[in-house]
Order: sequence, then structure tokens, then C-alpha cells
Amino acid sequence: MLSDEERLTVVNVVASTRVAEELDLPDIAIQLNCEYEPEQFPGVVYRVVDPKLAILMFRSGRAVCTGGKNEDNIHTGIERMIGDLRAAGIETWELKDVEIEVQNMVATYSLYYPEDYGEVARMDDINTKVIDDEGGIRAATDEEVEAEDSRIRGILKGEPLAALPRKLNLNNLTFHLPFDKVEYEPEQFPGLIYRLDYPRVVCLIFGSGKMVITGARHKDEILEAVEQIKDELADLL
Repeated sequence: MLSDEERLTVVNVVASTRVAEELDLPDIAIQLNCEYEPEQFPGVVYRVVDPKLAILMFRSGRAVCTGGKNEDNIHTGIERMIGDLRAAGIETWELKDVEIEVQNMVATYSLYYPEDYGEVARMDDINTKVIDDEGGIRAATDEEVEAEDSRIRGILKGEPLAALPRKLNLNNLTFHLPFDKVEYEPEQFPGLIYRLDYPRVVCLIFGSGKMVITGARHKDEILEAVEQIKDELADLL
């Protein structure tokens, strides 16, 4: 069975930095052929193709990098931006003097039934994507679902739920989580919002068992939040 870290997918890392005392944005837009529309947004948008990032540069010399999947992506993008600025004759600080701080990490995670879970499906469920594999069934990966793999089917009534994606009753969940940390208004948003004090993150929990975790500054904080939520839900099985 996959570990929590293997099931976790970081989808966006946002980081901030400062690369100069001041930046001449109109000159940067011309020299580097960047997007710059000061009437709509006060910064220059510098784009990196690989890894796919957008870096917003401001007159104050500050920059915000978004779109990274990890901290290495962020460092690569900012290093490339500084290199391009200096190659164009635009003064910046030396790379070694540039401090980069992660402001936010956004990750997705799916909850699964334990491998030793003994219950079976009470009805057919076309939304639980499974694949017949070596005489049994297993959960289809996100990549297989996205590729519309021909082997994918839904789970059938009576089939074991062990190690398959776990569905949640969000109405029931509101009574098991600390009431002052939970918001659930399905008419406005289909997910339950759960705010943790430590680590200080926000989890969006959906009936499909999928979660979106935001507000963390380190991957360890996300993994800690996942472990905490799994502990909170253990009694619901």
C-alpha cells in the first residue's frame, strides 16, 4: 500500500523573495519581453516554461513565484530570472544574497480504506474507479483515470472496500470534528472546510474522500495534517 507521502501531490508552491533595491519594470518588460500592463496589475509577469512557473516582479525589487511543484522548482525559476535580468544589463543582487521564503503550499490527498478493512460495497458505485488486477481489484491511479484506461470500471455491490478510495458523509463528519473549526454549507460549496490550529493549515474535505490542503509552508506540515485527519476519522469506520 502506498505511503501518505506517495499519495500526496503538491500542486502549487508560492514563494517570495527580493532580488534588488529597485526594479525598472518598463525596461524589464522590453528587455525580457514580459507581460506588463500597469493599469491592470502593478507587476511584470516573467514566465518560465520548464519548470512551468510565473514570477511576478515589482518595482520594490520584490518577486513572488507561483506554480512550482517543489522548492527546487522555485529556486530554478528565480535563478533563471536573475540570470536573464543580469544578461540584459539590469542590476540585481548576487544570487547568494537572495533569500527565498515559501509562503504557501497547496497539496491534494485521497483517503483510502485500510488494507485490512473487512466491509464490502453495499451498492454499485461507478464513481469509485477500480481495475481488475491479478485476480483482485485495486484503485485506479489518477494517471490511469486521466488517460481513460480501458480497464477501468466502477466497484460492484459485494466487492471488498479494503485499500479502495474512502467515501465520506460530510454531514456526519461535522459532528465528529471540533465544531468551532468546521464550516460546511453545501449550498455554497461542496466541500467541508476544516481549519487546524497546528499545523496551521486549512483542509477542504470532499465526499469523494479527496482533500485539498493549503496554508502550509513545508511538506512535513501537510503530512502532519493528513495524519491528524486520519486519526480524527478512524472512529467513523
